[in-house]
This record gives sequence, C-alpha cells and structure tokens, in this order.
Amino acid sequence: MMVTVIAVPVYAQIAVIDPANLAQVVLIARRTQQQLDELQAQYRTILRMAQGLGNMESYRVPTIPITRHDPSRWEYGRPWIEGLNGGDPTGAAYWATTVPLQRPDAALSRLTPAARRAFERQYATIEITDSVAQMGGHQVALVRGYHSRLQQAVQALESDVLNGLPRFHEMTAILDKVASGELLARRQDMAANQLLSHALEQLLARSKRLRDTEATTINMQLVTWRDGRGANNAFVAGTGDALRTWRQP
Repeated sequence: MMVTVIAVPVYAQIAVIDPANLAQVVLIARRTQQQLDELQAQYRTILRMAQGLGNMESYRVPTIPITRHDPSRWEYGRPWIEGLNGGDPTGAAYWATTVPLQRPDAALSRLTPAARRAFERQYATIEITDSVAQMGGHQVALVRGYHSRLQQAVQALESDVLNGLPRFHEMTAILDKVASGELLARRQDMAANQLLSHALEQLLARSKRLRDTEATTINMQLVTWRDGRGANNAFVAGTGDALRTWRQP
C-alpha cells in the first residue's frame, strides 16, 4: 500500500487598506456619534421640561382693580361722575353739570363782520372743548367696563399657566398660551392708546383755548397802541368842551 503525499507551498497573505475608504468610515462614525450625543442631550432636555417647576402658586399675582368714582360723595357733580363710571353716550350727564352756553344768534346780527368772525371763533373754542370732554368722559367709562372683561381673560390665562396638570404644559398648549398672552397684550395696548388719544384731544382743546386767550389779549394791546392816542385826545377834547360849556344849574 502506497501513500502519496503532495507538498503545496504556503504563501503569507498581506492585508490591503484603502486610505480613502478608511477616512470615509471614520467620518461616518464621528457623525453618528455626534448625532447620538445630540439625541441624548435633547432627551435630557425633554426630561427636564417634563419635570416642571412643581407648585407654581407662588407666582400668582393678585389683580389690581381699576378705580371707580364714588358718586355718593359729590352732590352737584354726581350726574357726570356717574357717566364717567357707566358711560354717557348722549352727553346728558355732561350737560347736567356744565354752565349753560347761550346761543348768540340774534346778537350776531348787530356786530360788524370782523367782530362776528372773532366771536364765532371764540364760541367754537367752547364747542370744541365740550365735544372733546363729553367724548373723552364716555370713552373712559367704556375702558372701565372693558377692563373687567380683559382682567377675566388674564386671570383665565394665569390659571392655565400655573396649572400643575401635565396636559397644560405640552408643547401645543404652551404655544397656545404664548399666543393668548400676545393677544391680550395687544388688546391692552389698544385700550391704552384710546385713553392717550383722548388725553391728547384734551390737551389740544386746552391749547386752543389758551391760544385764543393770548390772541385776544394781543389784539386788545394792538388796538390800544393803534387807537390809544386818538382816543385819549378825543377824550381830553370832549372833557374840555364839557368843562367850558358847563354852567351851574
């Protein structure tokens, strides 16, 4: 029995590494690790957000009610004071507390055109002042009534923000509360702008009254400078004639 043995030569295998592929693999690994770190950080942030602040009742702020007039304290100004609280759309409460302004229709016909124009402008100043005061008082009353409704909305939003239930602090609920807060802020700005506009009207009416008063004073001074000497001479001449012609009765 014969056994045949064939000898096969053995060669060593050398590993072949592509530098470009290796760099690409390292870059992918780094990006994967970076994304994993970001996801873990986001997860930890979500866990912290879910924990909340616990009991938030310490953040609740008591409301400051808007002031109202007490009409019972004032006897003669009571009608308009009540109008400042509840509204005065027709101006009846305002007219009940102001000095009546007479109509000058019959008297104007006896004036010269220049004097009539001057008087009409002075009269217009009083009418403008009355209109601004009447509308401003009514607007103040409307803002007082609007304040209570706006305050109710603010308190409802405050209750939602301070509520400890998880459903009030989900992402959508938080965004809704932010939007509601912005809406309430704009409503408050509108109310403030309305009050400021009427305050400006009051200042404009007062400025016109002061301007007309100053203009009247200056006009009187100019007339005195222009006609004063002639008026004095006429007065002296008339007085002299009266003395010369005077006789003891």
